[in-house]
Amino acid sequence: MRTRSRSGFTLVELLTVIAIIGILVAVIFPAVGGVRKKSVIASSQAAFSQWAAGCNRYKSAYGFYPNIGTTYNTTADSLFKLEASPNCVNFIKSLYGKSPQGLPLSAGATGDRAKFNRNAEEFCAFGQDDYESYATMTDATAQLMDRFGNHNIRVIFDTDGTGNIKQISTALPNDLASVGTTVGVPARVIIFTTVNDVGSLNSTLDPSDAADIYAIQ
Repeated sequence: MRTRSRSGFTLVELLTVIAIIGILVAVIFPAVGGVRKKSVIASSQAAFSQWAAGCNRYKSAYGFYPNIGTTYNTTADSLFKLEASPNCVNFIKSLYGKSPQGLPLSAGATGDRAKFNRNAEEFCAFGQDDYESYATMTDATAQLMDRFGNHNIRVIFDTDGTGNIKQISTALPNDLASVGTTVGVPARVIIFTTVNDVGSLNSTLDPSDAADIYAIQ
């Protein structure tokens, strides 16, 4: 007598397999998300470190840090918010030696070369990943961001030459928030974004989708 071969799975077996897959997904997805976030943080810190190094090279070449805003204090450290116009575009022109779109700086006594980078020297380059809305930006509207999309970037220069940055009258990354104004951070340049101060073009970036990013040099 022939035995009948069984084909397919029973409903119980299928439900068991689905349950196991669900458990695996619940375990793996958070781990993958954590790895991805660490990768984005590392990429952002690498970019900020390049910018900070460019600022120090600028200082070595010209004897002062780029004056990218409306104030430049030599008796205290200078804080600049890059989302405030025209700080970001001035920052790019100073370090890049070109416009945000890669065009030569205007010459002449009142041109951009005289204002920001008289030798049009490239102290730091900026790539498409550094810009918010790269495809639609103009030379006047370029906005830098970290890799999470946070454009509230803070740049602090040691313009008083003490070797310590004490300007903390703004939202700091959690790792730096405990540093008092009388102690300071041993540094010449600090560039950072923080979950305490999130901003983006479409206003949809949530602090939980960002991270503390900073470079100290």
